[in-house]
Amino acid sequence: MENWINIILAVLPPFALLFIGSLARGMDWLGREADRTLSRFIICVLYPCFIVYHVLGTDSPIEVEEAWIAAIFGFLAISIGFTIARLVAQMCKISNAEKPAFCFCSGIFNYGFFAIPVASLFFGNELVVKIILFNLGVEVAIWTVGILLLTSSRLEIRKIFNPPAISVILALVLQVLGGREMFPDFSWEVLSMIGNCSIPMALMIIGASFYDLLKGYRPSPGFRVELGAVITRAIIVPAIFLLYANYGWIPQQTSWMSEVLLVQAAMPAGVFALVVVKNYEQDTETGLRAIMATMLVSIVTLPTWLWIGMYLQKVN
Repeated sequence: MENWINIILAVLPPFALLFIGSLARGMDWLGREADRTLSRFIICVLYPCFIVYHVLGTDSPIEVEEAWIAAIFGFLAISIGFTIARLVAQMCKISNAEKPAFCFCSGIFNYGFFAIPVASLFFGNELVVKIILFNLGVEVAIWTVGILLLTSSRLEIRKIFNPPAISVILALVLQVLGGREMFPDFSWEVLSMIGNCSIPMALMIIGASFYDLLKGYRPSPGFRVELGAVITRAIIVPAIFLLYANYGWIPQQTSWMSEVLLVQAAMPAGVFALVVVKNYEQDTETGLRAIMATMLVSIVTLPTWLWIGMYLQKVN
């Protein structure tokens, strides 16, 4: 029980940043008109700097095979989430009109801005680099399998090549060409300062968005969508990830994958998914319900799954 409480205390900083963002929106210190500009700035400038800084700053250089394996695991992890969400949608009798948005939002975990600070807190900055590689596969799955699930036809391969994905590839190329040594001290310091802004800024923007979601929230009939999302994202998928992390096959050169899966297993649904649902003119209300439910229960489920996962790692 004491360890579980310690884990709750350890994951408070990300939740505190979400709360600060919500408070700022509620007090009108962070207006909605800033969301689009700040989000683009984070995705196009801050987060790429964070990625390059961590990939080039890692103590152990990343092998090409290691990067491929991590990306494949990321792709499969999201694909499993989509599959489970589809099965749960049938079980919970979610309507055909609601299914695409439900499956998309429930299938995607908060793989980046929420997972990275949690990984850093419990496993150190070295695991942050591994999550960045893992997330490359996640991005590919979202913009291929996810979009097909959401729209049935409107696949846009070009969106795989977004700023975070390009920055991962660029960082791996720079590592081969010389890595950290290519940067003068002052430019490395600037890269560090910019990159370190990305996670706090992103979490506060997510918190502000969460405030807006709460204001517009209306439960689904019989709470079918909310219950289905919690079953998918907070029960079945985490259990599968943790079972595989501890008892499944993981290549020897990526033994750290069990820790990546542990962190991602504990994550709620990602708020970013709702933006995609809206852009593709799908049922945003269903997406909102799924995300809201998993975010709220994650206050308890996130530390609980982390505790279970770390306990299983210890006994195995």
